[in-house]
Order: sequence, then structure tokens, then C-alpha cells
Amino acid sequence: MKGHVIDYKAHTVVCKEGDPSTDLYFLLEGKLLICTVSGTQVKALSRISAGEFVGELSFFDEKPRASHIVTLEDSQIVTFSKSELFQYLPLWHQEIHKNITKKIRLLDEIIHQNSIRKSGNEEQKPLSIEEQRKIFGLLSQ
Repeated sequence: MKGHVIDYKAHTVVCKEGDPSTDLYFLLEGKLLICTVSGTQVKALSRISAGEFVGELSFFDEKPRASHIVTLEDSQIVTFSKSELFQYLPLWHQEIHKNITKKIRLLDEIIHQNSIRKSGNEEQKPLSIEEQRKIFGLLSQ
């Protein structure tokens, strides 16, 4: 199983919410911010560290990206295409993941609609006004 390694500079948009993509990302080095935008407010959903995957939902259900991914520092990401990885997964395994993904998207929608936040968690730490301005500027390009 190979992947395509891509180097990103700090403060680079990896993908935008709504993008049509089914690649799965694995962060080799660096740090990523998963966020959404409401008006001009950038809301941090999660911070991803080296050794973590991201993009699983779109990978399994082929729906557009649910959020933006921005590098917080120089990062190295391995991308895996759906066609490449699915040859290693039995059909029943693929179907289970599609079902789980459907449930996660429903829960994500409920969380966003009700502005539910988990407090006291570094991954959910709000962005400063300066960080929001910088990321909003990147996403607006």
C-alpha cells in the first residue's frame, strides 16, 4: 500500500469544506486544524497531530468534505486514493464503514445545529481573533 507524500508549508489550505474528494489523509509530520466557517467566524473543531488520519468521512461515503483542513505548521501528509485502499478491504468491511460514516455525519449535523462544544479540551480550544483572521483570509482566497 503506497500513498502520495505531499509537503505543505505552514498556513496552507489542504482542502475546503464542500470540496469533492475521496482521498484519505495521514499526517506524517506537522499539525493540522480542522475548522468550519460561519459568517466571518472560524470555529476550530479539532487539531490533528502526526500519526493521525483525517478525511475518513468523504473517503467512505464519497460526500463532499465536511470541514476545512489548514496546516498550522510545516506538514507532511500522505494521501491515499479510495481506489488504492479499497482493493485491500473486503466488501463487508467497506459497508460497515459506510454505515458508521452515515451515523457520524448525522451526529456532526446535530452538534453543529445545537452549537454543542466539548469544554476543557485542547483540540476544541477556540481560535484567537488574529488566528481567525489569518485562517479566514486563507480560506477566502
